[in-house]
Amino acid sequence: MKKDVTLIHPDKTVRYAGQILKAVDIGCVIVVDKGGPVGILTERDIVQKVVADGRKPDEIKVGDIMTRNLVTLKKQNTVEEAVDLMERKRIKKIPISEDDGQIVGIVTMTDMLKCIREAEKEYEKDGH
Repeated sequence: MKKDVTLIHPDKTVRYAGQILKAVDIGCVIVVDKGGPVGILTERDIVQKVVADGRKPDEIKVGDIMTRNLVTLKKQNTVEEAVDLMERKRIKKIPISEDDGQIVGIVTMTDMLKCIREAEKEYEKDGH
């Protein structure tokens, strides 16, 4: 899990969000309003809902194109549960939350692949 999660308000413009993605070198931001998560904005959202449609990123708010039904896991969930959820929901990023709903990290498909690769190396190192 990456603990550095970038948050953004739904009233910010898509251009502003894109600048944040570029500056921090990340693929998504968690959208928060009134202290709680309300969605996620990914590079894919920007490409499909703004760029591909020829819309102007200065005129569109993050809240207008974000993915709303935010799928999250709790810190205590396992890697297997994360992989299963990603597969079932066909998503590549899952925010991780505390019991009170506060986002404390994010797990990506890339993180999962690294975890699997490390487990395989350990398995081979043990003589299997």
